[in-house]
Amino acid sequence: MEYKKLAITGANGYLGKHTIKAAIQKGWQVVGIVRRDDAAKEVESLGAKPIIIKEFNIESLKNALIGCKAVLHLRGVVCGSEQLFEKINIQGMRVLVQAAFEAKVSRIIFPSGLGVDRYGTEEWANDAYFHSKNVAEQILKNGKVPYIIFRPSYILGPEDELIPEIIEQIGKGIVQVAGDGKIPMQPIFVKDAVEAFLATAEGVGENNQIFDLVGPTIINMLELIELVVKIMVELGFNIPQPRTNNISFEDAPEQLGICKEMIDVMRCDITSNGNIVAEAFNFKLSELKKAIKAAVVAKMFPEVKKNREKAILLLSGGIDSAVALYWAQNKDYEVIALSFNYNLRPEQEKKATKKLVDNLNIKLIEVPIQYMKEAIDLRIEGFTIPCAVNAPEGFIPSRNLVFYSIAAYFAEIYDCKSIIGGHISVDPIKFPDAAPNFFKTLEKLVNKGKHNKDKSTIKIVLPLSKMTKINVINLGNELNVPFEWTWSCYSDGEQPCGKCNSCRKRDEAFLNLNYSKPKFPL
Repeated sequence: MEYKKLAITGANGYLGKHTIKAAIQKGWQVVGIVRRDDAAKEVESLGAKPIIIKEFNIESLKNALIGCKAVLHLRGVVCGSEQLFEKINIQGMRVLVQAAFEAKVSRIIFPSGLGVDRYGTEEWANDAYFHSKNVAEQILKNGKVPYIIFRPSYILGPEDELIPEIIEQIGKGIVQVAGDGKIPMQPIFVKDAVEAFLATAEGVGENNQIFDLVGPTIINMLELIELVVKIMVELGFNIPQPRTNNISFEDAPEQLGICKEMIDVMRCDITSNGNIVAEAFNFKLSELKKAIKAAVVAKMFPEVKKNREKAILLLSGGIDSAVALYWAQNKDYEVIALSFNYNLRPEQEKKATKKLVDNLNIKLIEVPIQYMKEAIDLRIEGFTIPCAVNAPEGFIPSRNLVFYSIAAYFAEIYDCKSIIGGHISVDPIKFPDAAPNFFKTLEKLVNKGKHNKDKSTIKIVLPLSKMTKINVINLGNELNVPFEWTWSCYSDGEQPCGKCNSCRKRDEAFLNLNYSKPKFPL
């Protein structure tokens, strides 16, 4: 079999990543040319060999291209100053053409832009972007390396730049549309675009040709939005038909937060025969709905990248929740920590929580619930609250009912099967809503609240529920819990007060174990 090696500039972009995946499957060796270390890691994870070239120069690029049959030139910018367009789009092409010639590359593949040939004749095609692409095409045509130029319409598919934005606006109930939304366009499935690129790299088709890279269906933005909604409903998402808000092309850059060049691209009204490119490179165009559905599925059903069971863990910053956190890590849960900023929560406790999650590099969700107050504070404020009389220190009405209901909400959001709490054996003596039976009932209630098509379940896990404080500290030592980063005191200060019930229980446990009392360092 002929040795096949393909170079891709701008390899970490949307088209680059899709091309890498498809090329690897077809037996290509891929060289991914990028500018940054993080981009290099990304293309390497896809199976390509990354080469970092921060500033294009002939020698570095030639060395990267040696042995490559073809180069797919994706490096370019749509937004920026005239100087940036000159540097990246124009000078970058000059360097590429010379480097490819010296490296004896057989073909350069260049996705330019639909309407580039209209520069100087259409008002929307007279900006610096279209100028730079037009000049880049001329440089390629005048070079010594065979080429294929594609002029693509919108390229849609998983993780494209258009459909996810439309979906997010649909969720808000109103989609912002530049102009009247009736300009024709012919989006093409990214899978088809990649087929064209790889066939070109193989040497299919005559050299030095230019093709419009468009799909089989002419559609406008308003129709596209309707189709996205329809597909979302077909996939099981019951959403109301969104309203659209039309914005003039003059006001669109500021109101939509995008550059004028992007608006000019949206104004391109060119339609073409997509079958010309499909026939030239021996592939069949996919239906538009297939491309949109792939993009919607990628947005609404994101891939689970890890096989670990995910869990929401309630983290207060105290000893018990810290040990529960390290227990969960040891059991290989993928933990998302949940912390509640209730009224008068000690600032040191918040610092402890953040220190613990930073140490393990896990996500922390902080929920502000200032309306949650201790019973005694509510009584002092003038509420008649009967439970304040003879209430245990730190008692908050319905605390765990509220906390775990919020935890269940986030468990649903993040597709977590478990909610983990750090309650220990003595907690129910003072707080009945910390008893195992309470949580069994709450677990049933949480799962009963799911709709009848949702067959998933959530379980509440209490790994410390049969342990004393001494047991918990012993377990924490085994798990290397940094107790100096925990805060148990009900009040704030440089160090714990040592007088509240929580401080006394903490100190007593360390004393009984003959451990030195950890000094809070924050």
